[in-house]
Amino acid sequence: MKLTTKPGNVEALAEEAVVAVCALADAAGPERWSANAVEDAATALEVLAGALSEISPEAAELLEVVPAAVAALRERVEHAPAAAGSTRRANTATDPAVLSTGLRRALTAHSLTGHRVHQLGPALLTVTLDPAHAQALAVLLAARRELPRQAPAAEDEPRWGAGPAETAAASLAVALAAYGPGTYARVLASGQVTAGLSPTAAAQVTGALNARPAPAAGSPRPRRRGLGNGWKGIDAGR
Repeated sequence: MKLTTKPGNVEALAEEAVVAVCALADAAGPERWSANAVEDAATALEVLAGALSEISPEAAELLEVVPAAVAALRERVEHAPAAAGSTRRANTATDPAVLSTGLRRALTAHSLTGHRVHQLGPALLTVTLDPAHAQALAVLLAARRELPRQAPAAEDEPRWGAGPAETAAASLAVALAAYGPGTYARVLASGQVTAGLSPTAAAQVTGALNARPAPAAGSPRPRRRGLGNGWKGIDAGR
């Protein structure tokens, strides 16, 4: 990545943007955000991420999560406008840091290694895995919820047949949808699969991964070994 060191109009505008954002951050507060203000700030974030994505393919890949995060934020504000600025972390179980740590441990416990878990504010957590591990997670989550195997919808058919990464992303999206709203799964430019989860979905997925699966119905009970009739060395008649 090669950047110019010459001052120019972009540098001046970027400096103005920083000043404006700092003023906004100083003026804003939990009780001061309105739906319109959130929409404007989210749009600015999305536009800025799009501009920075033009620096290089690597920059575009790093910033791919921003549009999804902005979309999740907009959806959250639309569904709960009154509570958008008054969320309190009285319950540590909903704290993003606690959720991300628990999710990392749950994934590792199932040998889903090489994952990356990021918290993008209080409304969104992302998990990035290679296609094989994403597919394994989809199968595991579907089994924990006993989801019926469904054929993909007509609009999703190209994704299911486009390749291993696309198939894994589609499978994971279907599995995650059963664990709460605000979830998605998509393929990054690197070929890895990234999934987005709301705090509710992240907590439910972590709980499902930590829960022990129930024994299959009709499975034979394990035979108990002990000293009983017919055991060598024991006189059964005494």
